[in-house]
Amino acid sequence: MAASGKAEYGLDYFLKGALAGGICCSITHGALTPVDVVKTRMQLEPTKYTGMISGFNKVIAEEGAGALLTGLGPTAFGYFVQGWFKFGGVEYFKIQAAQSMTEQQTWDNRNSIYLGASAAAEFIADIFLCPLEATRIRLVSNPTYADSMLGCMAKMVKEEGVIGAFYSGFGPILAKQVPYTMAKFAVQARSISHWSPYDRDGVVNADS
Repeated sequence: MAASGKAEYGLDYFLKGALAGGICCSITHGALTPVDVVKTRMQLEPTKYTGMISGFNKVIAEEGAGALLTGLGPTAFGYFVQGWFKFGGVEYFKIQAAQSMTEQQTWDNRNSIYLGASAAAEFIADIFLCPLEATRIRLVSNPTYADSMLGCMAKMVKEEGVIGAFYSGFGPILAKQVPYTMAKFAVQARSISHWSPYDRDGVVNADS
């Protein structure tokens, strides 16, 4: 993290961070859609889906291999949006915090800055993720519910309303995602400052 007053960060910097985060999250979570399908089935029907490998085999045998990609649309799009706000948000909030302090204060409070920035960014990201995660779960749990992501979302809103359809699981998502994101960015930052002999501006790192 750059010390306050050492660098100027324009809109392009934050957009690049947001775009990189969105692309990476979309690809990684999208690629694991088959795992999410089987995991969700195991949670919903534990007596039928008793293990990961047997769950894969059962889904393929009963519904075809394509069923393992159920929910790919809301997963890929949802985590693109989540990654956009998470990674872009972390950069924004940590830089805003650092620029409000002196150089020494920024260094002394670097752990708190990373923890606070990541918590705020993840909270915002989850506001956008939650509707798409609810859509994914509905499609996986009931493949005949709707033919598409948008069709599923429209039907859910019609039957349950926006809050009931999309945000009934907001609390659990926050309880899962916020601590995870705080730990991820804090550990990453401490690892970089500990093992790298230089900070991002080429200044010798005091932790090395």
